[in-house]
Amino acid sequence: MDGPGAARADGSYPDGVARLLRLIAAQMPRAEVDQVWAFPGVRRDAREYGVAVISRREPGADERRRLYRARYMVELKGEKRGTATLELEEAAEAPEALLARVIDGVARRADDAGEAELVDLTTWKADDAGDGDE
Repeated sequence: MDGPGAARADGSYPDGVARLLRLIAAQMPRAEVDQVWAFPGVRRDAREYGVAVISRREPGADERRRLYRARYMVELKGEKRGTATLELEEAAEAPEALLARVIDGVARRADDAGEAELVDLTTWKADDAGDGDE
């Protein structure tokens, strides 16, 4: 596996990315999500914490995107194992051409979150009726 956004050879996603994509699908239509950048997750105190940036193209919005900062947490052990939460914060509305600058800004504010990696959404979008981690 090359990084947090890389899909496996069978089209599935690493566990943290799969959970992130399920949480996103619960809050916005997959068809409107055009890009997701995932920062490497951090495991601490039996939990995984992660940050991502979501670009959402709403119907009729032409080249403008709504950008969200997503923070997620997954319980890895114990009675709540597998439980996940997602906080979405709308960070900006911008033309597509400015997305790279916004990602850089999030990375600077994420306290050494690492490099954001663009997630391949092909499998996730094809699995519109499923849970995103087939």
